[in-house]
Parts: sequence; structure tokens; C-alpha cells
Amino acid sequence: MPAFFHKHIGTSYGGKFYFDPGYRAEVERAEQRFLFDILGQFGIGSKEPEPSSNLFIQPIDLIKATQGADIHCPADATFETHGHPWAGKSSAEISKISASDAAEHPFVDKLLKQYGEMRLRYGENADIFGIKSGLMIIHTPYTTAHQLIGEELFYLMIDDPEAVRTIFVKIWEIYNAVFSRLASQLKIAFPTRIHLGDCSACMLSKDNYREIVLPMNRKIAAGFQKVSYHSCGASTHLLSSFAELPLLSSIELGPGTDFAQAVKLMPETSMSPLMDPVIIRNGSTEDVESLVKSVTSETFNAPAVTLCAWSLDRETPVVNLQKLYLTLEESFE
Repeated sequence: MPAFFHKHIGTSYGGKFYFDPGYRAEVERAEQRFLFDILGQFGIGSKEPEPSSNLFIQPIDLIKATQGADIHCPADATFETHGHPWAGKSSAEISKISASDAAEHPFVDKLLKQYGEMRLRYGENADIFGIKSGLMIIHTPYTTAHQLIGEELFYLMIDDPEAVRTIFVKIWEIYNAVFSRLASQLKIAFPTRIHLGDCSACMLSKDNYREIVLPMNRKIAAGFQKVSYHSCGASTHLLSSFAELPLLSSIELGPGTDFAQAVKLMPETSMSPLMDPVIIRNGSTEDVESLVKSVTSETFNAPAVTLCAWSLDRETPVVNLQKLYLTLEESFE
């Protein structure tokens, strides 16, 4: 998280980080040099870093920006959109929202203008959302709806599930329209792989997820050649539903999830357990070592495993990060 770097090396983010490629390159170089200083022995960071040629903000914020949400760019945090632009709207009103207008929104224009600037800096390596790799990264219609509508969505899921399905369809139309425009402007084919971020999944019961959310996720996934999925909360109760996603090549699962059960239910899917950032922040080095050993043991039988250190708070001790990598290194010696 930006707050981690802001504390340790004083990097400031804000709007310049997201809209000025030259400034972003300076910050990213500083980040990588710092990571080399603290984790270089594990192959992390670089003495002579190259900045990323890919512009990325969270897809959910991209969609919210096209719907009129307030944009905020803190000095020590990621790009944010505030408010719920669709709060109070009926499903009938939402169904009339123009997906093509979203794709032509000035915010999308602003991103494409920056892509032109990045082309001058990075040539053909310049990219937006990693789309040139053939990957479409989005938040699911359900998780996006949660942020567009707010907690009203949960009442609607109980009272009028069909209305919710109508909203999901509209959100998927908007994602398609925006990414189609990006692909067209970048002169590339529409992506053939998709990553579905479902950050709000764990907030639902097993039955609600299966009856209302899973069908839409399955429909979207079926249109691609390869699928990856993300649920960052405790998701044990949803694992059987996740296992029904077609063409699922990898899955990211949050702390509190039964990773061993996930491996049993999805034996051909690569596992990406999200390491508990609270333990990494507040625990001792012994706690971090126990966490790593526990997670690697639970996922041992998966075809491939990537431990994801994520959401590192500003107060996360550097020694705990070093212990995370050291424990892994020692485990495979």
C-alpha cells in the first residue's frame, strides 16, 4: 500500500502519481530501490529499477468514475472514488443507463490521453490495465454493484432478486463497452482471459451467492478461454460455488478461508492465498513464520501456489516482511 512507502521513504502519491507518467516513474523507482534495500537478498526490488509501463487503477473505481463518483487521490493512499452514484435509483432507471456513454466518458478520455503520453516514453510496451497481455481485469457485477449502490443492494437481493440480476447485466455491459473502447484505441483484440475480483463475496450467505451471484459469474467466465478469481474475505462457505466457475486456472482467497478444503474442491486450480496482513503487521516474527508454514502446508497439494503479501499497512514491520521471505526460502532448501 502507498502508506507503507509513504512512511518509510516519504513518497507522495496524489493525482500526479495517476495522471503524470513521469512523476509515477520517479515514485516507482524509489519504491523498487527501497524494496531492494530491505528484501534484495530474496530477489525483490532493484538497484537500477525500471518503472512499470502499465497504467492501472482499480476497475471498480474506473466504472464508478464514469458514473459520477467523486475522485480522490490522497498523498499516502491509492486512487479512490467516494459515494454511491446509483444509490436510490430503481433497476428500471439503471437499465436505461448508456454503456456507450460510459465508454466515452471524459475520465476514459483522460486515461487514453495519458496512454498516448506513455507511448512516447515506453513505445509499444505502454499499456492500460494490462489489456495488451490479453487479460481483462474487472470486479464482478455484484461487487461493483455493491460500490455503486451501497448497502441498499443487500435489501434488494432479498426483496427483488430479479431486479438485482438486471443491474448485474447493465454493469457487465458497461465493462464490455469500456474495455472494447480501450482495445479499439490500443488497436488490439478484445481480451481472451479474464480476472474476476469479487471483494464483497464473503459478505453473502452461501445460498444468496449461489442463487444470485454465481450464475452471472459463470456466464461471464464462459465467454473467455481462461479465468482467474479473487475473494479477499473469509470464504470457506463459498468454496463449493467457486469450484463451479468454468475454466478456472487460479484463485486468490482471503485470510480465514480453509485453504486445504479449497485445494480439495479445486484440485487443478493454482492457489494464491492472501497472507493475513493483520498478523504481518501486529504479530511477532514467530507468528509470521507460523503463518507461512501453516498456509504452505494447507496448499501443498495444489498444482501451484503463490503466497500474496498484500495491503501492507504503514506500521507493518520490515523485519516481519523479511521473515516471510526467509521462512519460504528455508522451507524449500
